[in-house]
Amino acid sequence: MRIGELAARSGVTVRTIHYYIEEGLLPSPPLRGKYGDFGESYLSRLQLIRRLKEERLSIPAIRQRLAAMGLMPAPQSTAPWAGGAADPAAEMPGEGLFRSRFAEEAGLTPEQVAQLERLGLLESSEGLLPPALLPQARAVGQLLAWGATPEDIAALAQQFQQEAALHQRLLRHLPVADRLPRALQWQEQVGAITTIRDMLLQRWGRVAPEDA
Repeated sequence: MRIGELAARSGVTVRTIHYYIEEGLLPSPPLRGKYGDFGESYLSRLQLIRRLKEERLSIPAIRQRLAAMGLMPAPQSTAPWAGGAADPAAEMPGEGLFRSRFAEEAGLTPEQVAQLERLGLLESSEGLLPPALLPQARAVGQLLAWGATPEDIAALAQQFQQEAALHQRLLRHLPVADRLPRALQWQEQVGAITTIRDMLLQRWGRVAPEDA
């Protein structure tokens, strides 16, 4: 199929598909004449990327997750739980921020940012932190304001990493042709479980009138 049909069937714009190809999330399609020929696997891959974005993963984090699944070459190291914006233009890599500026943008103190780095929740390079980590840092700030400790958040992050590692091990034992549909199935299950979890939290997390 041509890129216009792929966009219509996937609900993703042509511009975003081009962007994903440039970022390596989608392989360049084989040519049929002057036009790219997109097979059905591109549709499944776009569905998988959408599921990963629903986890608030940035483009670098999605690239890393796909590489761990054996669906693309391994990228440079990026914090595995990094979050990102929904707008493709906002996901373009930017210059790093010094810790003090990053802390100001995230609503944290430089000391908190340094502690999160020590715990492995933020990852810097030569003293600079990537802007793509700001959404996750802001979410951490909210949890800290509600009484969670950095160690609590690190424990949650460790659970996510263990789940991702299990997923990766299962996929590595599959033939390459079977990895994409199994990865998509896994993410569909994650989405369903998250929906149920959110509904139960809303149902059981309400404060009873006598406790208010």
